[in-house]
Amino acid sequence: MAAASPNTSPLVDNGKIDVVWLKHDVRLHDHGPLSLLARDNASSRPCIILYLYEPDQLCEKTVHGSHVEFVNEGLVDLDVRLSGGQPTNEQNLTIYNHQFQCITVCYAGAVFTLRTIHKQRPINQILCHLETGHLKSFARDKAVRRWCRSSNIPIRELDQTGVTRCLKDRDDFSVNFKKFINQPMWSTPSQHQLVHMREHRLLSANNESIQLHGRCRSPMKPTDIQQIPEEHKGDRVERQYGGETKAFGMLHSFLTHRGANYSAGISSPNTSWTSCSRLSPYLTWGHISLRYVIVTTQRKQEELREHRKRNKSRGEAPSLWLRSLASFQSRMHWRSHFIQKLESQPSLEVQDQCLAFSHLRRQPGDFNESYYESWCEGKTGYPYVDACMRCLRHCGWINFRARAMLVSFATYNLWLDWKRIASYLARLFLDYEPGIHYPQLQMQSGVTGINAMRVYNVTKQGKDQDPNGVFIRKHVPELRNVPVEYIHEPFGMPVSVQTKCGVIIGNGGDSATAVEKTSLFQTKQYTPAETDIMLSDRECVYYPAPIVDEKAAAKAAKDKLSGVRKQQSTKEEAEEVYLKHGSRRTRGTADGAKPKALSSTAKRVKVDHGQTSITTSWKRADEESADNLGDYSEGDASRTDGVDNHVEKQPAIASQTSPAIEKVGSPTKSPTKASTITSFFAQKEKVSAVAKPTVRDEVDLSKEEEHNSSWSCNMCTYINEKPLALACSVCGSVRT
Repeated sequence: MAAASPNTSPLVDNGKIDVVWLKHDVRLHDHGPLSLLARDNASSRPCIILYLYEPDQLCEKTVHGSHVEFVNEGLVDLDVRLSGGQPTNEQNLTIYNHQFQCITVCYAGAVFTLRTIHKQRPINQILCHLETGHLKSFARDKAVRRWCRSSNIPIRELDQTGVTRCLKDRDDFSVNFKKFINQPMWSTPSQHQLVHMREHRLLSANNESIQLHGRCRSPMKPTDIQQIPEEHKGDRVERQYGGETKAFGMLHSFLTHRGANYSAGISSPNTSWTSCSRLSPYLTWGHISLRYVIVTTQRKQEELREHRKRNKSRGEAPSLWLRSLASFQSRMHWRSHFIQKLESQPSLEVQDQCLAFSHLRRQPGDFNESYYESWCEGKTGYPYVDACMRCLRHCGWINFRARAMLVSFATYNLWLDWKRIASYLARLFLDYEPGIHYPQLQMQSGVTGINAMRVYNVTKQGKDQDPNGVFIRKHVPELRNVPVEYIHEPFGMPVSVQTKCGVIIGNGGDSATAVEKTSLFQTKQYTPAETDIMLSDRECVYYPAPIVDEKAAAKAAKDKLSGVRKQQSTKEEAEEVYLKHGSRRTRGTADGAKPKALSSTAKRVKVDHGQTSITTSWKRADEESADNLGDYSEGDASRTDGVDNHVEKQPAIASQTSPAIEKVGSPTKSPTKASTITSFFAQKEKVSAVAKPTVRDEVDLSKEEEHNSSWSCNMCTYINEKPLALACSVCGSVRT
């Protein structure tokens, strides 16, 4: 269907103009600014839909060419929709042949462009969405607000994630998030409204009545953006394709057939490609609305419950679906929970959450450049680690467990500073979301003060998640012929087996030396002449020997962190971190806050505010259906930056909150619960101490089907083998 061109002639109204500023919200559905624009049919005031390639943002070290390509695909999709055309769902579309019709795109800074518009046509108001980004985007937003204040221009920043700016009380996050989710979604502009807007209001991309610097007629290629270093301008070979159309298709396939295996398949890299929703890039770049995803999933859950009710039994399929969708919904809440952390404390991008750990990994000689390069290239000598890293480099996505393992291996086994690996991982992740990225890096590195040390046994992870080495062979082709008994520990292969498989474990090069592993880290070195003899019968490739002793390095790292954690000053600071950022949900599907990481003697002032007792929470976990949603709260906000009177909050769309939601969000307060929570938070360092037999006896385990087999932790996704365990043996999160 051909797109209808907007009116390119100057509009009659030469007065003020409305500006819709697109950022991480390139979509048409549940889009507050575009919905408000389309509603005002009676107005003849001109408007402009603006997107900017901002040089000061593109020079950020986390930017990669794949990010720009994904954004461009979304821009083309939206422009076609606004023009009245039919977006294509084919990835072979040459987006750089597209000529923008409705979206005005410029390669220039935000304040500069807005000032240019205002000089030629006074701005009536700026409509945009609130976003929580990195420090440079935060500085940009503050600069725009200052300019709006000085120019007396209202700017309306509408919520799209449920994150609260200027949050005064950490316990208000849960209530605010639920109110946001339960507000009606913004209406999608109808074709009639879009036609009216194009013909009577919209200044098209080709309209020359306003002269703008750096105007782009077509999407800008990453290779043409000078702020991006040459080595970062490339694309990921098998990344996902951007755009609202693709996002809708991905959600539809997840809720119709892929999602049933979400809980069971989320941990393995072999199954997660299809069982995971794969919506994260679309959520990050705003090609689909978080609220739309949650509400649509809720409708699917209601359909499944009705199906179960009609059949008067819990059929296997509906039960599996409900369990998976409940887990998925908890992660949607978890997403905003983490973004609120960065919103509340922007310095988390560059500063340890618990400052007591600031000296670790930052002493002279701590950062090993050779280790870092081997980790970046996927050449550590540990096949599962290398496969995960190479997969990321190729596709721009991998499941959460694999990401956590990569960070754990880098920060514990290789003793690399999380700040030094942050930008590299951000460029790899197509779904790089600063609000999740930096808090998660700190949590996996053990520097939050309130979380358990997550030290993954990478060899065991490979055996558990990729037992036959399918994933390893796909992404580490050097090992494709290695027998399954050696695929996870190729350094244990005898030389004869290495030669037969066509791979030599050791370092290749002009002075290559073959290595025979006589035990885990005892090697027999072969001279180049001996190596030539080994390679005489067939051509072999090299795969590196392990660059560190996994167990010894992990123990050394844990000893260093434990020494800091045991200090009284650290425990006191950890208390403050918990009060500011810790999850208020004792059933633990948010950030896996580790009560036992805190002091057993520290006074837990106001810790029970908004919480039920541990025993009550466990009993409630058994009594509730597996399809209940999560409940989270957050800490104080610090992104206040002198918010001025011109910045308007999103108007209330719903007249009142659902009574059911109010009930869930209402805190249960009792002075007698403080001692119960204090004792729980004061458990000793051993993870298994969380699940006490005396407490377990109080819970009617027969009420939960999932207690009869192994279960996946909703926080770290670890598959726990003990069916009766009440807490995850890895992260300590209380089982839901």
